[in-house]
Amino acid sequence: MQLPLPSALAYYNANSPLGTNTNEVLEYDSSAPFLDLFKTSLPFREAIPYLTKGQVQYDRFGWPTSIAPGGQVGTRLINKLPANTIPRGYYTVLYEGQGKIEYGLDASLVEAQPGRDIIKIDPGIDNEYSVKLEIKATNPNNYIRNIHVIPQGGICASNPFQRVNGASQCARGDFLDFERHHEKIIFNPDYLKFMKDYKVVRFMNMSGITRNPIQRWSDRTLVEQATWGGAEGVRGAPLEVMVELANRLHADAWFTIPHAADNDFVRRYAEYIRTNLDPDLKVYLEYSNETWNGIFSQHAYMKQGGKQLGLDPVDYVAGYKYYSLRSVEIFNIFEQVFGGKQRLVRLMAGLNGNPGMTATMLSFRDAYKQTDAFAVAPYVFGDINELRRASSVNDIFRAMQNKTAHHSLPKVLEAVRKQADVTRQFGVDLIAYEGGQHLIDDKTKSDDQHPNKLFYAANRHPEMAKIYKQLLDGWRQAGGKMFVHFSSPRTYNRFGSKGTKEYITQADKEAPKHLALTRFIGDNPCWWPSCSSSTVARVQKPRALSTAELSRLTGDVPKPLPNSQEEKDGTDIVGNIPQLDPINDSLTKPPLPATANPPLVNTDPQTIPMLAPLRSQAILVSQNNPPQEKYVFGNKALVAQARDRMNPLKDASAYQLRKVITGRVEDSRDLAAVWQASWDSQRLYLRIAVADDQMKLDSSKMWDDDSLEIFLDADASQLPQYDGRNDLHLFYRWQDRQLSFGKNSAPAKVNFRSQYLEGRYILDLAIAWDSLRISPRPGHRIGLDLQVNDDDDGGLRDGKLAWFSRADDVWHDPSLMGEAVLE
Repeated sequence: MQLPLPSALAYYNANSPLGTNTNEVLEYDSSAPFLDLFKTSLPFREAIPYLTKGQVQYDRFGWPTSIAPGGQVGTRLINKLPANTIPRGYYTVLYEGQGKIEYGLDASLVEAQPGRDIIKIDPGIDNEYSVKLEIKATNPNNYIRNIHVIPQGGICASNPFQRVNGASQCARGDFLDFERHHEKIIFNPDYLKFMKDYKVVRFMNMSGITRNPIQRWSDRTLVEQATWGGAEGVRGAPLEVMVELANRLHADAWFTIPHAADNDFVRRYAEYIRTNLDPDLKVYLEYSNETWNGIFSQHAYMKQGGKQLGLDPVDYVAGYKYYSLRSVEIFNIFEQVFGGKQRLVRLMAGLNGNPGMTATMLSFRDAYKQTDAFAVAPYVFGDINELRRASSVNDIFRAMQNKTAHHSLPKVLEAVRKQADVTRQFGVDLIAYEGGQHLIDDKTKSDDQHPNKLFYAANRHPEMAKIYKQLLDGWRQAGGKMFVHFSSPRTYNRFGSKGTKEYITQADKEAPKHLALTRFIGDNPCWWPSCSSSTVARVQKPRALSTAELSRLTGDVPKPLPNSQEEKDGTDIVGNIPQLDPINDSLTKPPLPATANPPLVNTDPQTIPMLAPLRSQAILVSQNNPPQEKYVFGNKALVAQARDRMNPLKDASAYQLRKVITGRVEDSRDLAAVWQASWDSQRLYLRIAVADDQMKLDSSKMWDDDSLEIFLDADASQLPQYDGRNDLHLFYRWQDRQLSFGKNSAPAKVNFRSQYLEGRYILDLAIAWDSLRISPRPGHRIGLDLQVNDDDDGGLRDGKLAWFSRADDVWHDPSLMGEAVLE
């Protein structure tokens, strides 16, 4: 994809203090970002029942492989785009395969050859572009696919911001025609020309993450997909394309991570950016979008996560805290991948008018110490009832300036100043993830309904430029830094007039908001350290604020910060957390030979709290009477915080081992096992209890006798090989007086106690967090699996039970472990 730019063009935006948001990938996006019109088209599947009809089969990229008799597939290639958004005239349609394609609405066929059609696109009397493409028939053995719709002309490689008609216009002889080079050019030159003024590009909309349930890397949008457009939760441009756009513009890239993305997704996302983004560019890193906003599904996801982890009794506050917790986890993954934080702007985002939300997110578990910026959205409109009563454009502007109305310009800037006070106390920058005017009446049902026409007129009026100038000047004066406007050109309708222009090629003189933004860029080169640098300037973090200080900032009822001394002084729980003696380090750092490590002798069993006699504990269950297992997000076990110093596993959930991963286990009378876990600030506690009808201890290899294997990935890194840092593999045979580390295991501080009685044995472990290089906190994830080897007749192993894994491969591949979450 690489298309190098000359330095004079690449650094055009080096000192710009403004960024811009991208738009959703849709067939009616008037920013027209891509050269190939098909990439924003409606997916064939979504065109039912008007353009797609009958029985249709598709390949994995969305191309129809077969169409039943009487059926067809179709798409809206573009829809209701203002005239001049794209050039009127001739377009080349390239495709592979055999079949029949027809065109309609504002497109007509001019010339047809196998694999290449010429169509004419003209907006017609309504002065809007709408084009449909229909596949009437396709050959299942060579189906129509890889359709591209490309304009005539090209660019000079040395200036990708300008369309040219032919090679004669390229003085350097570097003409690239669109038809032959569209896969390299990728972007509409008019789009690049508009975007080049901005220092930051926020890809939230282009990536399609809002209400997007994506979890796994394998489900991401691919470059090869037929279209990147479609419905919410499905659409989105590939990461490869967004990174390339940032490189072409030499603009810092703002990426928004989907709310349900797992750690593997986040890590691979980070790895691609690290490898492919220009190293001179910064990465703005945000977890999801407006998780505080109840209209989005990610808001419910945050509340659910916070409630399941017990982060706060108030559900929406629990949601704020879960957002904070997961944000820091994502920051940490990116830092690991990037080998540091020099290029990372780690940010959280909240509501401009709610400084209490800001304080909650930044203070939870001291998240501010790992956060560089807090982002808000200073949107200006005014009281909606006053706006509805407006009878002129002047009335609209009076409402926007009304000092007593919520969301008016004076009130918005007052809220910005309060936010700046809060962020300053936490030592983080205040930035804007979105902002601008927000004239919308969500009660209207049509574009023409009052007051929508007045809203459009106000956005086209020179007075709007003055509103923008006052907003941006006030933002700077309050202490705000990077301001990312919302949004790229888009048409005005009842859902808002958000675009800085109404379409990508609109004349500047017709777009007062665009003029205000570009003038501000010219008059206000960025005023904060590191704006034009590839590294982030950071200040030393302040001490944690006291409850009284936080309450003065936010106006909230004082509430102790989690883990603060104030909280400890006000609760009797802290006195019940085990305070165990230090473990002898000489016992916990065995060498790592090619075979199993030497045994770990436990000389300090008193570091394990006393256990009740086995006879009094109903610790084992049958498969017909399973324990009350507690999971979060479907398949992650919950590990409770220890509350009783004499019994840290009190009230801990029990989990049964059910999977036979090798050999044979007859039934629960042959072999049954459960495990429990808890944690405190010093240790992870594990208990594994086994019932076995036949016990053998006669082999040279531990796994051929009745024994336990404990697997732990302390940072849930999910790597395919043991990392030598905190991935553990422990062995214990019944009646042994020692533990052993597996040959792939890292060392760790581990104390243990075992008991044996009447065909049952139980092992308790206390694993020191500091030896795992982990500072535990609620929400922290660990990889975990527990396995039991069974030998009923001596000699080789007869069978093996596991809690999570489905194959006996965890000993060399820790990515196969299950997961547990500290609560």
